[in-house]
Amino acid sequence: MKFHRGVKQILSKYILESIQRKMMGTLLLVMMVPMLIFMLISTYISRGTVESSEISSNLSRMELSKSYLEEQFHSYNDLLFAELVDERLVPSITTENNISSTGAFNTQTYIKDKLFGLYNGDDDIISVTLISYEDDRLYQVENNDFFINHYFQTQIKNTEKTAIFDVNTSNHSFTFARNIFRFEDQKLVGKIEIQVSFSLIDHIATNLQSNGEEEILLLDKEGNTVYTLNSMKLRKNISEEILSSSMKANDTNYITKDNDYYFYQNLMGGQIQLVKLVPEEVMRVGAIYIGRTGIIILLISILLTILLSILVSNQVAKPIVSLSRKMDQVGENNFNVQIETRRTDEIGHLQRKYKEMITRIKDLIEKDYKREMENRDAQFLALQSQINPHFLFNTLQVISGMALKNKAKDIYEMTQKLAFMFRYITDKRGDLVRMKEEVNHLNNYLYIQKVRFGENLSIQLFVDGAVKEGLIPLLTLQPIIENSFKHGFESKLEKAELKIDIQMVFDEIEIAIIDNGVGMSEQLLAEVREKLIFDTDTQHRSIGLRNVNNRIKLYFGKEYGIEIDSEQSDFTKVVVRIPYRNGSELSEHFINRR
Repeated sequence: MKFHRGVKQILSKYILESIQRKMMGTLLLVMMVPMLIFMLISTYISRGTVESSEISSNLSRMELSKSYLEEQFHSYNDLLFAELVDERLVPSITTENNISSTGAFNTQTYIKDKLFGLYNGDDDIISVTLISYEDDRLYQVENNDFFINHYFQTQIKNTEKTAIFDVNTSNHSFTFARNIFRFEDQKLVGKIEIQVSFSLIDHIATNLQSNGEEEILLLDKEGNTVYTLNSMKLRKNISEEILSSSMKANDTNYITKDNDYYFYQNLMGGQIQLVKLVPEEVMRVGAIYIGRTGIIILLISILLTILLSILVSNQVAKPIVSLSRKMDQVGENNFNVQIETRRTDEIGHLQRKYKEMITRIKDLIEKDYKREMENRDAQFLALQSQINPHFLFNTLQVISGMALKNKAKDIYEMTQKLAFMFRYITDKRGDLVRMKEEVNHLNNYLYIQKVRFGENLSIQLFVDGAVKEGLIPLLTLQPIIENSFKHGFESKLEKAELKIDIQMVFDEIEIAIIDNGVGMSEQLLAEVREKLIFDTDTQHRSIGLRNVNNRIKLYFGKEYGIEIDSEQSDFTKVVVRIPYRNGSELSEHFINRR
């Protein structure tokens, strides 16, 4: 409800109430609506077309990449198979008891050369290993070094005669191995194995990646990432879904997850998955381009429409708009606006009559302001001459009690404080005083109240040193604090607490006065706030507050004054805000002098 009301207010204020904006809005709608409809339809159509084209293109490229990769993998199998038909390989790993040391050396040299030949045949080969089951030896070439180690047969030998393919997740490589059988009796005598890094597909992945935001990966049959072009790893749930989809008999070969596309192909009988991740924004780059083009065209149309509407409105609505702006300036209390009255039509007549009305209003305001100033001066003089009888009575009662007890020093202090208060009130010729003078007067007043209430009163007074030279209207603090004693503490049985906090907040002085008196009900608080706003008479505690509030607004402006908050039987808080003005920066007319 509030939202609709707010929209209605905005439309009424900025469009419906302006002839110029109405014309501009009408022209904009005429141009924008067809363009928006066209842009939405074209974006929708292009999105589907581009998406379908991109899917088809990526599926084709994935199939080609699969064929090429499997050819690469099988080329390593061919290398191993070529070694199996070597007539010297089987004798070299078969133990002969009567072999000479020279023969053993020649055999070892032959194996070393054979393994180095395989190792240097491809840059992506990490290691080449030959295992002899007859003499339990392991020959290996790795990092350009040749090693011979004892081989421990801890597992049952694999007796397959086909190539054995396996993926090493730990070091992102794969192995091709083939068992070696003796020709005569087909006995398993050893195994030859090469370990190859998946870096062999770097150039394939680079060609397959058509955009820098795409990612190429290889997954093993467990869903672990064994190769990635840009160091990215798939989340477990995505890799599991890809593996699950690849096991199903379908021809889609892609899935969508979180609006991203994942294309995949099975390699080596499902032991490896080739995956290409295409983000949503890449798939729809064509649609985005068309959408951006439409937006540019729309913006150009809006700009041309605005220029056209300005030209039209200047010819039709300019005089009315100009007069409306002058009215707004008058509404901001600027009565010195210049209104043209040269026109002879109805608009010119309206301009002349409005100018005459402004002149009459200005004269009335000046007369009313003078009366208001006189009234404020009379109120201030009345406040200066006024002494609260209730306060004087209680003070004299305390002095009498002290006299009975012959405490001359206390009587002297009390009398001095009271004398200082009278002198502060009556010996000021200006309207504004420095904060430190107002605080000294407040301390005299609080001293008397402290003596009056004794241990039943706790006072906390904090004055920020930065505000001491700031200016404040004379007798601002005492009337507010006097309300706390008169209305807050008179009927309170518990210990009275009064907290006064005067400090600088940015470029303003903030005075917070809090008491734990009887407080005010919600109804009474609302009445007091209303009296402060509308400056009407009241019989409640707002008499002094209203007077102080009016004087603050008179000296500093309507944005400053008093705020009040209270809860019955709990507390009353009065906050006074005034701007910080240093006494040395103002003319002597405004500064109090003793």
